[in-house]
Amino acid sequence: MTVSAVLRTLARLSASEQPQRGRLDIAKTAGLAWLGDEPAAWTALVLDAEAESVPWTARQDQRHAVERLAAFDALHREDRLLRLGWAFLCGPAEVGGQRRRVCLPLVSRPVRLHHVGGRRYKVQPAGDIAVYPLADEAKVDELETGLEPTDEWIAAVLAASGFVDVPVLHDVRDLGPHVGGDGLVVVSGAGLHAGEPVVSTERGAALYTWARAAGIEDTALARLYAPVEVSASDDAVTEVLPLTPSQRAAVQAARSAPITVVGGPPGSGKTHTLAAIALDAVARGESVLLASRTRNAADVLGAALRRAGGPVPVLFGDSELRQEMARELGDGLAPVDKGEVNDLDRARRAADAAVARVERAVADALRDEELAGEAVRREALMPAHRAVAPKAFADIDLDRLQGLLRPREGFLAGLRTWWALRSARRLAGAAATTDPVELEAAVRAAEQSAAHVRLAASGGTSLTALRDLLAEEDTRRHRTTAAWLRARSGSARGAGPRRAVAALARALRSGPAGRRRALADVAPHDLVAALPLWVGTLSEVEDILPAVPGMFDLVVVDEASHVDQPLAAPALLRGRRAVIGGDPRQLRHVSFVGDQAVRDAVAAEGTQALADRLDVPKVSLFDAGAAAAGVHWLTEHHRCAPHLIGFATQKFYDGRIALLTTHPAIADVDCIDTEHVPGTRDSKGVNPVEADAVLAHVGRRIEEGVRSIGVVTPFRAQADALEQTLLDKLSLDEITTGGVRVGTVHGVQGSEFDEVVVSLALTDEDKPNAWRFAGDRNLLAVLTTRARRRVHLVTSATRPVGLVGEYLRHARVTPTETEGLEPSDEWTARLAEALRAAGHTVRTGYPVGEWRLDLVVGEGVDAVAVETRPHPDGVEAHLARWRALHGAGWRVHDAFPSRFDRDPVRAAVGLAPELGATTAV
Repeated sequence: MTVSAVLRTLARLSASEQPQRGRLDIAKTAGLAWLGDEPAAWTALVLDAEAESVPWTARQDQRHAVERLAAFDALHREDRLLRLGWAFLCGPAEVGGQRRRVCLPLVSRPVRLHHVGGRRYKVQPAGDIAVYPLADEAKVDELETGLEPTDEWIAAVLAASGFVDVPVLHDVRDLGPHVGGDGLVVVSGAGLHAGEPVVSTERGAALYTWARAAGIEDTALARLYAPVEVSASDDAVTEVLPLTPSQRAAVQAARSAPITVVGGPPGSGKTHTLAAIALDAVARGESVLLASRTRNAADVLGAALRRAGGPVPVLFGDSELRQEMARELGDGLAPVDKGEVNDLDRARRAADAAVARVERAVADALRDEELAGEAVRREALMPAHRAVAPKAFADIDLDRLQGLLRPREGFLAGLRTWWALRSARRLAGAAATTDPVELEAAVRAAEQSAAHVRLAASGGTSLTALRDLLAEEDTRRHRTTAAWLRARSGSARGAGPRRAVAALARALRSGPAGRRRALADVAPHDLVAALPLWVGTLSEVEDILPAVPGMFDLVVVDEASHVDQPLAAPALLRGRRAVIGGDPRQLRHVSFVGDQAVRDAVAAEGTQALADRLDVPKVSLFDAGAAAAGVHWLTEHHRCAPHLIGFATQKFYDGRIALLTTHPAIADVDCIDTEHVPGTRDSKGVNPVEADAVLAHVGRRIEEGVRSIGVVTPFRAQADALEQTLLDKLSLDEITTGGVRVGTVHGVQGSEFDEVVVSLALTDEDKPNAWRFAGDRNLLAVLTTRARRRVHLVTSATRPVGLVGEYLRHARVTPTETEGLEPSDEWTARLAEALRAAGHTVRTGYPVGEWRLDLVVGEGVDAVAVETRPHPDGVEAHLARWRALHGAGWRVHDAFPSRFDRDPVRAAVGLAPELGATTAV
């Protein structure tokens, strides 16, 4: 099976995909505010990346339309829908063989409109300048570069788009009559509008070209369909970001595996883990391409990498952050002095050593605590052990003694073991005939006795200072590692890479065509050597990056359950290994490819052996990756209160979510409100009574100070009605202040909010197919996991059915107290009773994530964790639990028995001042 055959199969299936319906009248999206020949509009349109914004004052007659568009943009902020266009083609036109009515700017750019006060705004560019989508691609670069507010430029765009003899109108006050007119015209001037034009989504031609390219057999795409065995990497992970055990395991796997799949529920830190994988690869001298399906997800990945503080990630596509990246690159072209890199490397190694020292100190303290406990438990046997090995209880080297007692292996093992045992007996003062087993027991007892003496002299085990120090050293290690990584990337810039960076900095200020041309003229090796981190969308990967197989050492694809294989193929071809991240229980990719088209494609290209994997409509990129490599599942959840995530945990994730958000302050709190209203759905599927109820609730919550509100519904018609209601009744300032967003469940996948307001829109009279749509498992897995703090659910249904009914029943039940476990050791049980007797609320075996806390003392936000013994699974588990609790915001205290002379009543009294403390871990 060849990669070429797979690519041709994907090309056939991509070509059979139904093209997306063209969006050719942008005025229909949310209206259009006509600005005419406003000088500030042209300035904002062509604003250089170095500038930030342009002040502009709207005319009185524009104010309503402008504010509505700005509010519409605020409701969909992550989508960057607000655009500033110039020179609008209006009227009836022949497009794709059909006569369509169009209202399209010949050039436009996404912008942000910041309300300053009254009619005053600041216009801020938020992405690429884009030339009219029907223009000949070969001429787009020239049109972008030569952009001018002239009739000559308009004529050039029209000619490149196949239009002739189109009159150009000037000084037009109202665009409406020309959109609905009988003839095609271009109106010179600027306008604010929402949404970008869409013409087609066909991708097959590019894949056919790739199928003929050399070198594609040694790419991640090849590994996806023909996995190979590799040896795992045992080297330590370079941690620029803090990692949980399951996240670290995923990073470790990605170091060598040709395909690594990272899955996890919402809030499990998938983006965090993918960023950590990328940074670890860069630390080993590799280059990484990170790609996702949506612009917002790409921006989130880029922002996560920038927060980490490592090398500057290149956002090569149409990103709102790209201009800032261009400035950073422009400021950082000079090579970093190798002396500085060496200094930072020493600082990094010193930070690693400091963490290791703290960890060793913790290990020693926990070991002494365990040994001392054994000494007390076996106190009655100590005289007998002293009689066997009296010198072992004196001041001698017990480590050396234990080493002599270990059996030897290899050459003359028996003789060497006998000789070591003879030396051990002499050192311990034991008789020459002492049985080795008895001697070993006596030495262990001596070790336990020595630990008991040490703890008695020091006042017992207290790890407060070490916990604080570990948190401090962990932070320093991450910071110094990031600084070293950033400097080392800069130090790799020789003459070629420096020229590549300079060319890239210029390219990032260009439009897509100019950027594509500029990158094609630069040696790919120089680009990735100078700048090893690249971030963009999957469509931009093919549109902008050079078509070089294996250009990157590693390709990371996010949102993979929402990505089809043809869309991902160009990214996978540009890498040697791949990491595929996603959640198969969230909403999946939508495909219009039929089953017969799949059968025809695999038969035509001879790829029947991969027919199950190449079933593009049913098999997402995540599914294909899981079939090739299995899934590294992230187990911890960091986002929602237990009541919010509980339904999804049980219904969609088989109870495999370990909640790090569990805490007495929120674990048993009812976080889901249900509001019943007497609504009905009209002929368009809209429930206006629910829309009004949502508006009232959102208004109240904004007044109460909520600053992140998502308004969500399963149905497109209801989402449009909610949007119109909010736009009609809320001001721009209210929408902005409340951080209000609105959309369908599909539209908010990947987003999270402090509060989610759900409008189900359904009624008891709705047909079963409507309930089945709303009750789709993947849809509900998204809907029920977007809120961090609260859900307010508005419904007109009194007899809900299916999974929706189960969720509403879950919402009505106040969660009960989180169940713990009875202590498995006597000290913890006795201390719990003593604390209860002293008037404290005490929970034992309290679950937090994958951990169990020995004791949780107190109520609500005052509850603290109390450690009573070393973790049964050892020091590594003890440290991992510390770090997990620290990250989750817990205060941790310790109450080891050695500290209180094993008296639980004394411990309860001694802990009282600590348990009232308010300092964080």
